[in-house]
Amino acid sequence: MLLLGFSAGLSNFGGAVGLGVLPLKRRLRLEIIGTFLAMEFLMPIFGLVIGTGAAGSIGTEGNIIAGPVLIAIGGYTLLETRREAKDLKTPVKRRTVILLATALSLDNLAVGFGLGLLHAPVVLAAGFMGLSSLVLTVIGLELGRRLGDHIGERSELFSGLILVGAGIFVLVHG
Repeated sequence: MLLLGFSAGLSNFGGAVGLGVLPLKRRLRLEIIGTFLAMEFLMPIFGLVIGTGAAGSIGTEGNIIAGPVLIAIGGYTLLETRREAKDLKTPVKRRTVILLATALSLDNLAVGFGLGLLHAPVVLAAGFMGLSSLVLTVIGLELGRRLGDHIGERSELFSGLILVGAGIFVLVHG
């Protein structure tokens, strides 16, 4: 279960680094952590509830959906950086965080379904996934913040590149 939780949280780590590079207020950092945690905990439970058809079709395509979403958000960040070259303080929108967290946790629908078939304790597994996501998201945000401090005004450009890279990684290794 620990391995399952760790592997499920790795994509959140990449997304959190990409977001953490941006100049985020403490409140938004906490919202990002809470959103990522909620999605990683709830998706396996939803997978069990949704059933064979939906969980199976989304589960096999979770990375195919998550990868392009990461790439799109990263590309959008790069475009915004180019448009606003003089003022690189574009705020992160709440809906972007929710979309990112949802895309990164879609594969957990299939995990929940599979755990249900094995009669595994889904809530316990979801708890491990949530805890792993929490730890990796906090580490990712902090690493991103420190990188952002060092790269200063180029933080949004770097954020976009990290998100695009994370999306490509999810597509290739998912």
